[in-house]
Amino acid sequence: MEISFDHSFAGLFVLLSIALAAGISYLLYFRNPESLSLSKVQKIFLVFLRFLSLFMIFLFLLSPLIESTKKIRQLPILAIAFDNSQSVLPYSTSFNQFEQTIKERFDKDYQLEFWSFGEKVENTEKFTGKDRRSDYGEIIKSLKNNYINKNVGAVILWGDGIYNQGQNPQNLASGLKYPVYTLGVGDTTRKTDAVIGNVKTNKVAFLKNKFPVEIELKFSKLKGKIAYIDIENNHKQVYSNTVPIVSDDDFKLELANLEATETGLQHYKIRIKPFDGEVNLKNNDYEFVIQILENKQRILLLSDAPHPDMGAIRNSLAELQNYEAKLITGSEVPDSLSLYSLIILNQLPSLKNAASKLLTKIKESRIPVLFMVGPNSLLEQLNSLNMGLKISSSKNTEEVQAIFDKNFSLFVLSDATKEAIISSPPLVTAFGNTELAPMMQNLAFQNIRNIQTNKTLIAFGSDKGRKIGFINGEGIWRWRLYNYQVNGNHDAFNELIQKSIQYLALRENEDNFNVYHPALFQETDNIEFTAELYNDSYELVNTPDVNIRIKNESLKEFNYLFDRTNDSYSLNAGNLEPGDYTYEAETKLGNQSFTKKGSFSIVKNDIEIQNNRADYSVLYQISQQTGGQFYNFENYGTLLDAVKNNKQITVQEQKQTLQTEWINLKVLFFLVILLLGAEWFFRKYWGIY
Repeated sequence: MEISFDHSFAGLFVLLSIALAAGISYLLYFRNPESLSLSKVQKIFLVFLRFLSLFMIFLFLLSPLIESTKKIRQLPILAIAFDNSQSVLPYSTSFNQFEQTIKERFDKDYQLEFWSFGEKVENTEKFTGKDRRSDYGEIIKSLKNNYINKNVGAVILWGDGIYNQGQNPQNLASGLKYPVYTLGVGDTTRKTDAVIGNVKTNKVAFLKNKFPVEIELKFSKLKGKIAYIDIENNHKQVYSNTVPIVSDDDFKLELANLEATETGLQHYKIRIKPFDGEVNLKNNDYEFVIQILENKQRILLLSDAPHPDMGAIRNSLAELQNYEAKLITGSEVPDSLSLYSLIILNQLPSLKNAASKLLTKIKESRIPVLFMVGPNSLLEQLNSLNMGLKISSSKNTEEVQAIFDKNFSLFVLSDATKEAIISSPPLVTAFGNTELAPMMQNLAFQNIRNIQTNKTLIAFGSDKGRKIGFINGEGIWRWRLYNYQVNGNHDAFNELIQKSIQYLALRENEDNFNVYHPALFQETDNIEFTAELYNDSYELVNTPDVNIRIKNESLKEFNYLFDRTNDSYSLNAGNLEPGDYTYEAETKLGNQSFTKKGSFSIVKNDIEIQNNRADYSVLYQISQQTGGQFYNFENYGTLLDAVKNNKQITVQEQKQTLQTEWINLKVLFFLVILLLGAEWFFRKYWGIY
């Protein structure tokens, strides 16, 4: 223990304190006439008491610090991380036995900390075996984050090595600074099994259109057999096929094109006919849901005069059953634009027709619009609309070809289509620079005589919920003819036009009140919604409450209130049971009431039972990368011996220095009171008043 001061001249002050305390005490008892009756011994005793009390009071004024050092003995941490998913549930008794043994052997010499992982990571020793997914990567990341600068002796990882969520743990384990001893449970024997793995399909399809379903099939110990695959919709078979199995560990990718025949949430069930000897039949079935929408959308094409570009677009749309195109030429304007999902303006406003009334109606509406810009466009009027693209006004024109922007992300065109368009005849565009607004994305730039520029040729984007597109060139009809001349079909041109139209016509924010959510949830997913409310100026507001009522198939209601987030709304309703649900969301803004209805579906997720063959290779690699070892569960005693005998796992001793201000020490305060009290008592006892 040491005493220190924060003053530069603390030593001088201490000497001065001693001198003052001694001088005052001496004068009080050896020069004071009232003390003549005291003996010399009594005077010395009282001087000593007064000196000590005064000296301590003076020291309090100097605020000295008392430094003390203590040793802290830190036991090494032994972290036990165990898989808590359904695939290891049959081994709950084994885990309980293992847990009890660890506590008996290590409780005194280690800090035992238990971690459960499955769908999520928890700091608990309670094993349930109910999690429906296994995330080995997340437990590795949690260990890294929780044990920074801590004395971690080792980690024991108990599980079957099967992970079906998150990152590959082998890519994360190398960052751990302590050994991971892995303990494998489960059966690694390859058994006769047919498995439907991952299934990919669209979330939304249009009525009477076809949509693809990509199915991953895995076969074990079924070489030479034939697998029978079928897909049902509403208990009716809509697809069937046979798949030859050529090896004992075979993988197939089955692609089915299904036709959307009914609107709404449609349930589909994929099934592999069971084989003799299959133990796990639950992974022979797979269910998915897709939302089928009414597909008749009206497209309005307006042109100042007949033009082959409009004909090319209309011919392309004619091949899609879900679109109905109406072409109007001249100055005629429809009474109601709200009937249409998209308006295409060919060189409007034009030099002969400013179309001010039409443009005002379009701008005030929320209808998506595609501007076809050409030599006859009135660029000053177009630029004044501030719709996302400004083009320098010029009387001159130039011929340009397309060069596609790799960063475009609003929809995807095939490489074959891009190559066909790049080599197509040039378009005629106004000579001058272009300025694209931040909410827009370039699909294609202008390529002028094989020199790529940053001038916009084709661009798309969204502004306050309304989608906007620009084709800054005249003559796309030549692209359609060239496509047929080279390939004998219009596939490349149709893909460009149809995907552009589909992007623009599929509106996201067409009302003042909108609720967004996936059409399909897995049973392990949180049911999450977002909502947006717009005033009549189409500005986001979130002052009023938004309520939602969700009903299941039994008409049981669940009521929730949305949370406010920035300028919109969000809701996390947690987990709900599998099934079909409908909802009705309500809010009120001023005197206006808004309601939004919809539906969604929750499907079972049996991913944990699709693969019940333990994968010890994952556990082995984690141990190898961290300096640990892998053991079968039958040898867990040997694993515990290895941890116990690891000489690198040691108790750490740390020195901790504490500084305490003297004035905060209560014992010194009471000591001063005691000294003054004792002095007062003896003065009275010896007759000095």
